[in-house]
Amino acid sequence: MPLFSAASSAPSSDAPPSDLPPAATGGDGADGTARPPLWLPSPYLVLGGLLWAVLSAAAWQAPLCCEAGLQAAVVERLRVSLLHPAFPMTDLPAVASAHYSPYALLQGLAARATRLSGPSVVAVAASVNLLLLLTGIGRLTRLLTPNRWVPVLVLVPLPLIHWADPARWSAPSTFAVAVTLHLWAWTGRAAARTPRPGDPKPGRTPRWAEAAVIGVLLGLVLLVHPPTAIGAAIGCVALIAVRTRTRIRPTVWRWAFAVVCAVAVAALWPYYNGLTAPRTPAEGRTTGPPATEGVRAAGEPYAWATAYVPPGEVVLTDSRPAMYALAGHGAYVLADALPDAGLARAERRERSRAVAAYLDASTPQARRDGITARYGVRWLLLTRFQHLPENATMLAFSSATGEVLARVPAGGAPSDVLEGSG
Repeated sequence: MPLFSAASSAPSSDAPPSDLPPAATGGDGADGTARPPLWLPSPYLVLGGLLWAVLSAAAWQAPLCCEAGLQAAVVERLRVSLLHPAFPMTDLPAVASAHYSPYALLQGLAARATRLSGPSVVAVAASVNLLLLLTGIGRLTRLLTPNRWVPVLVLVPLPLIHWADPARWSAPSTFAVAVTLHLWAWTGRAAARTPRPGDPKPGRTPRWAEAAVIGVLLGLVLLVHPPTAIGAAIGCVALIAVRTRTRIRPTVWRWAFAVVCAVAVAALWPYYNGLTAPRTPAEGRTTGPPATEGVRAAGEPYAWATAYVPPGEVVLTDSRPAMYALAGHGAYVLADALPDAGLARAERRERSRAVAAYLDASTPQARRDGITARYGVRWLLLTRFQHLPENATMLAFSSATGEVLARVPAGGAPSDVLEGSG
């Protein structure tokens, strides 16, 4: 589908004269030279550009309570260390964490180069993802049909999907789908290419370099979002089977080389093995502490709390939205409601039990002090139904949710000086 279309060609000699100037009709200029026809943007370019602008602006308003907060946390960890980042939510060295995909690494490099915060990088990346998605839709539909209105129809569900639950709009999966669309367009063109007439040595399709790039892109999708990679692979096979205009057998080795490249990229990724790395369980199967009061106000900004907590310090809370908001600004949480699958099961269970024990009103203060000393906890974010420990100093309060931010002394020692409340 062309991005631009000719409005009209030069009028024939027997056509009625036009009232438009020569520049608009593509006729002869004042000096007698022919002028090119007027080019207008296609409907897809106009509507797609408008949709991109609207959704890009909306990305800056997405709360950090869920997916956006997790992605911002990943960026913050990569900002601190590209080679040895910690887990996104927990202050332990990341081991086989599938969150550190090529997509996350690009975001981390951007954060280090531009000094933008994690939330800002995530918002900018959302615009880039959407641009990749829109161009991928244009390329694929242009490959499949000459009808210029088909890609416009594809745009209809995009804003509906986004506004249904903007907090859970997954940036990595959007990026993976966008790359998949470009991958399919490239694969379809390579499979449909035929030798040029008269060429004594017609090249087989795809070329070796094309096969390598197609394989690398498929491996990239596998690392970023494995479920999307399954659909991407099936789509590639279907396009090869349907659009190949020459004998498939001579090209089998080239397509097999593409598969080898995809597997190599996934297996050799330095942060984790894309073929065997454990994946974070779905939300309904979490083993962490229950999400409590904060879920009711998932869209509530936590600026009142993040303004106090420095990056790198540990917060104890069981409010899931607060966890992601705090981690997205650089802090850690003692136990994540949706723990990283790369974190050892025993460690996850132990941390979850520590959070539950600390928040239990019947727990002795000495045991609470032991928990804060062991895990380096300096901050508490409590719901309005939870008890404020005797040695904690309240620093901030949310009138909207009733949540409280408090600080506890290092090592669990009693606090000597009260620092006021917010």
